[in-house]
Amino acid sequence: MTKEEQKKEAIFRIQELTKKFNLNSNMLDFFKNGKIYGLDYVENSKIQDRSNLINSIIINHQVKYNSLVYYYFIVDINLEGYNLEILNIFYVGQHPEDWELERLSEDNEMYICTYELSSPNNRELGFVKVNSVDGNLIRVS
Repeated sequence: MTKEEQKKEAIFRIQELTKKFNLNSNMLDFFKNGKIYGLDYVENSKIQDRSNLINSIIINHQVKYNSLVYYYFIVDINLEGYNLEILNIFYVGQHPEDWELERLSEDNEMYICTYELSSPNNRELGFVKVNSVDGNLIRVS
C-alpha cells in the first residue's frame, strides 16, 4: 500500500459521503489541496494551545498508524458532570483489506478514531453513525 493508494481511497470515501449526504465541497477541496478539512463545534474550550494539540494528534496518528486523515471534527459532551472535548478523526488505514469495512455502511456507519483532548494519548476506535447538518458531516451516535 502506498500513500498514493491511500489518497485515492480517501477521495473515493469523500465523494461517497458527499453524494450520500449532500455535503458541501469543502472536504474534497481541502483534501485535493493537501489540507484536512476540520470543524470545531466547541464554543468555550478550556484546553490551552488547542490548535497545536489537535495538529499534533493528527500528525502522530498518521505517523504511528501509517494512516491518512481526510476529515475531523470536535464536539463537546457532558459525561457524568465532566465536559469532554472529543476529536473525531476520519482516516484511511494502512491495510487495504480493511478499507471496505472502514467505509460508509448501508446503515450510515463508519469506522473512526476518537481522542479526548484532555487525555490525548488515549484513543478509541469504533463504528459511529454519521449524517449531515448544513452540508457538513457529523456524528449522530
